[in-house]
Amino acid sequence: MSSFDVDLAYRFGFLAVGESSNIDDKLVSGWVRVRAGSYNFYVHPELPVKIVPSSGGVAVLLGDVFICRGDSSVEAILSKMLSEDLWDEFDNLSGRFALFLISADDCRVFHDPFGSRTVYYRSAGEFGVSSHSSLLASIFEDEVSSQALEFIRAPEYKMRGTGYLPGDVTMYESINALIPNNGYSQKTRKTFRYWPRAAVACESLQGFLDKCDDYFTNFAKSINGRYNAVLGVTGGVDTRAVIAGLMAKSLPLKLVTWTGGRLPENEVPVVQEMVSHLRQPHVYMDPGAKVTSEKFASIRNAANAATGYCRGASSLTANMGEIVGQGDVFIRGYGGEIVRGFYNRHKSKVGLGLVEDFYSLYKTKRVVDPSSMFENFCKTAISGFISRANYNQDLFGLDIRDLYYWEQRMGVWGANMHNEMDPAVYSITGLNSRPLYESAFGLTPELRLGQKIMLDMTALYDKKFSDIGVVS
Repeated sequence: MSSFDVDLAYRFGFLAVGESSNIDDKLVSGWVRVRAGSYNFYVHPELPVKIVPSSGGVAVLLGDVFICRGDSSVEAILSKMLSEDLWDEFDNLSGRFALFLISADDCRVFHDPFGSRTVYYRSAGEFGVSSHSSLLASIFEDEVSSQALEFIRAPEYKMRGTGYLPGDVTMYESINALIPNNGYSQKTRKTFRYWPRAAVACESLQGFLDKCDDYFTNFAKSINGRYNAVLGVTGGVDTRAVIAGLMAKSLPLKLVTWTGGRLPENEVPVVQEMVSHLRQPHVYMDPGAKVTSEKFASIRNAANAATGYCRGASSLTANMGEIVGQGDVFIRGYGGEIVRGFYNRHKSKVGLGLVEDFYSLYKTKRVVDPSSMFENFCKTAISGFISRANYNQDLFGLDIRDLYYWEQRMGVWGANMHNEMDPAVYSITGLNSRPLYESAFGLTPELRLGQKIMLDMTALYDKKFSDIGVVS
């Protein structure tokens, strides 16, 4: 593992330990130290911190948060959550955050609906929670798993095309990822599920679009005046809907298109037409370009550590570092495929049992003849994931493919992609709302599955933009 800049790799990150912990904190010596209850928090200087004390304890909120539904305040919701579990109120929070609710006898940990603020916890040994698995491992001197190392070096791992580990495992045996819709308790050292809590109600297209409009109003308000929004322009539909929604709320945008192998030839004229229509500043960027500078190398190596060494150094991130500026935020179109049912629209089959179903979805059709090592590692990881993500309890009839795509594919891979981008530019999810996801799940398959639902969302604000050809 190459050397890297700690503050760059763990940018916008945090570490939480018990007050009696004997860790060597030299690694985060330049970070802000916060004491709350019987816990110490080490917080990266660029990460917002909100402390909310109440009679029930104290809430520590790390990161960005906004109200995506309703007119309550963040402070009011956190104060109520300390006294009783008002999950309907908690569902109204969005952003990219980790939340610690500290009472007299417990510390419970949560994150935003998408899980875009990764949270990793130690499953054994001394209590420790962090934004980055490799930071947590370094602090507690946890070794890289030889089995995980063998797994990511296997040809099947590369065949899949998208680099992320199965289930909730990391490169370290004693560290797991907290999965969306689940919390973690220091008292029990176990996770617990808090959503879904009831069967999803049927939804109309107009009802869904109304909720989209509320979301974009609140999302744009949370960005305006704080960040300069940067979004990618492709021939696809997910980021297109986010662009349309934010522009309709008068948010100025900066646009980027990744070229090289990421921009197929048939997509070039579509992107050109979109850029011409939007009339916002736009640049093309080659993700594979090699820049010989200390900054480029530093960001590239930092991205490897930021993702817990499961993806490698990132030239894409380093190249983004060449074009972004101070105060920029990169908004990905993530959340769109949760809305439009990625695993469902590909008609992925289930019914063989959770381990086999999840293994098949993770493996993808690209891996035809997996080795016993690859299969055993995956199934062991997935079996643990099913237990720790609490899939064995009542899920109220929710399609398991929708939940698994959201919680594993997005909550593990998508969220870690934010970590990968952070060394260059702060990165957030475009569609990050539990009420919005739930509303989408209530649509009929004819309305929801496929690209049309995102184009309906785009057309709500800009019909001409939605009509520009879709090629991916």
